[in-house]
Amino acid sequence: MSPDAKTRRVAAGRRPAPAAHPPGGNGTVSVADPSKPAVAVNGLDSAEWREFVGRWIESAGGAISDAARGDWEVALPETLQRRWRRQRVRLVFDPLRSTLPRGAWFTAPGSTAGRKLLEAGLETPVVTRRTALAHVPGAPENGIAGVCRVRGLTWGPARLGPVRYERRIAFHVTVTRWGGLPWQEAWVLLLDGSGACLERERDAELPDLRVRDGLYQIGEELPAEERESWGAHAKVHFEHLLEEREEEWERTVARSRDDELARLGAFFTARIEEEEERLRRRTGNGEEAEIEHGDATSLKLEWERRAAEVRQRWALRTELRVWGVSEWSWPVADLEQELRAGAVHVRVMSHVDVARGRPSLPACPTCGHAAEMLVRARGSVACERCGPA
Repeated sequence: MSPDAKTRRVAAGRRPAPAAHPPGGNGTVSVADPSKPAVAVNGLDSAEWREFVGRWIESAGGAISDAARGDWEVALPETLQRRWRRQRVRLVFDPLRSTLPRGAWFTAPGSTAGRKLLEAGLETPVVTRRTALAHVPGAPENGIAGVCRVRGLTWGPARLGPVRYERRIAFHVTVTRWGGLPWQEAWVLLLDGSGACLERERDAELPDLRVRDGLYQIGEELPAEERESWGAHAKVHFEHLLEEREEEWERTVARSRDDELARLGAFFTARIEEEEERLRRRTGNGEEAEIEHGDATSLKLEWERRAAEVRQRWALRTELRVWGVSEWSWPVADLEQELRAGAVHVRVMSHVDVARGRPSLPACPTCGHAAEMLVRARGSVACERCGPA
């Protein structure tokens, strides 16, 4: 896609949502009712979106009560009353609703009301500090054998070292597509101290974790230089994420745009043929009549104008917003395991994510690269990269 056909915006450092465990509301409504069927709306599950909106409204000081047909009646806090010049508002989440009550807001992801809520939340940045609790057991029984295959070798018993805690930063972002049909996704990116992206999940939170508030064994504040460095690394990963999403979205948008252009072309082609045939019957010379009266030419100009409007409406424009930053104290440990083959005994090291009991790929004893498979080579151990062909 050409640069002028799409625009991209990355807004970092602010969050329109509360912490993972916001203060409760008035208790009059449950923000996520499991008894109601979930409907996918613009890439987000409707129950997840309602929970997100409910958490933010309650944390901002608003009160939510149930209304008819699954709607919410919201008493806005004073700050939002002054901002939106109203005391109450009714929120409608049903994407299939054909009409709205008077004064109600259609509150789907990517909608005008949804944007209003996000924009209001961006004014108050929030950073959470969490500790990922250790998984029991901290590593699987088979150790590194669970993630690395071997050929001509056998694994010895695994030995897990002491657990230590490392600082990691998770960036919670929403990626929004504009052009044609809006689409919005929630992503979370987990970075380590070197700036490498350890995990990237299409969700609002990291999965499969037990969490508690506060940082365990990390008492010092993060220096400003490290914060800036983490932010710079995060922007690089944001760009990669947007590029991947734009490539996939472009295929979807291109199909819808081409279909609409094809329908528009068929309509104007038929109109022009009808106009030229009518002028031939009246004058006997369609070309002179077209030059004199300009009816077919006007239709062609209108066709070009309408086609340009369609292309502009379907032009891909993306936006990434950071709605939360979580500072983590993450449990990790070293895992040591021996590889054996006759007289060959080589110790292999791997790091273990103790929060999930999941070892990472071990480093090859010969070249040091992460190895998915290890083989015996000239009295030692090598990976597929440096081992025998």
